[in-house]
Amino acid sequence: MQLVDTVKKHLIQIKKRFLQNYQSDKPDDKIVAWLNKPNSVSLSKHWGNQILDIDDVLIGDNPKSTTLKWMGTDNEDNFNALDPQGSHWKFTKDNVNYTLNSYGYRGEELGACDYTVMVLGDSHTFGCGLDDKDIWPQQFKKLLQQQYQNCNVVNFSVQGCSNDAMARILSNSIDTVKPDCVIVCYTYPNRREAIWDSGNIWQLNMSLPNGLKQSDYDEFQSWFMTVNEHTDYYNWMKNHKFINALCKNITLIESQVSQMAIIQRQLGTVLQYNDVARDCKHFGPTVHSEFAKIIYGKYCAIQNAQENVK
Repeated sequence: MQLVDTVKKHLIQIKKRFLQNYQSDKPDDKIVAWLNKPNSVSLSKHWGNQILDIDDVLIGDNPKSTTLKWMGTDNEDNFNALDPQGSHWKFTKDNVNYTLNSYGYRGEELGACDYTVMVLGDSHTFGCGLDDKDIWPQQFKKLLQQQYQNCNVVNFSVQGCSNDAMARILSNSIDTVKPDCVIVCYTYPNRREAIWDSGNIWQLNMSLPNGLKQSDYDEFQSWFMTVNEHTDYYNWMKNHKFINALCKNITLIESQVSQMAIIQRQLGTVLQYNDVARDCKHFGPTVHSEFAKIIYGKYCAIQNAQENVK
């Protein structure tokens, strides 16, 4: 009954806003401004034409311009509790570094180069539990340097992010980054971006954030009630179409984390162990290396096809 009352209260607010903004003699000033200049006025602070800071994707004060030893699920308490078996385990407390640029994303800064690649993904592409040099975007860069020695592979991946976030990061950043190639490794389709009454964006996945107030739970419940297989794939395809439209004249390579999981299973039969990162929850360095080879193969196939057209 409490949820029903909450929904009714929200419906009243929606109707009131509808009547004030869209059926009055004087529409909202923001709408008037947008009608006059739709390509230069944004009705939402979350959409624009500049690179999104990490704080625009994840709520909180996120680290930037630094190198860290631990991040996310790869933390020292979890590491101390692990009991790894086998000689293949090479991780220590000191051999994983997370280098974050001035925007809070992992890896190098934007800079002058001959070829720019923009990478989008979740924590698997961010490379949680792996050193900077071992994540697949850096492995891909090594392969790409066979053709472009002075290339820049900028990793815009965010831990826990949704496909919604990837599309939004690309849309906001593409005019500034001006990539020659975009690589998207889509995440799990049940993830979403949602905006609360506060105006803050949450990255919704299969768990609730820490520190929620009781009033937040109603909003979370209403969002999670809309998540099912049909909405998952509808939303995924919407972002896929959006990203393809943005990259109409740019080399675009698309994949999904399931492909990394397939590689991990296949490697398990060969290596006789499960290739995982230091946190034992994300894919390991060999999975990343093999995935980079697959992405580079797709890149070469696209380039060859374009050459044949010429």
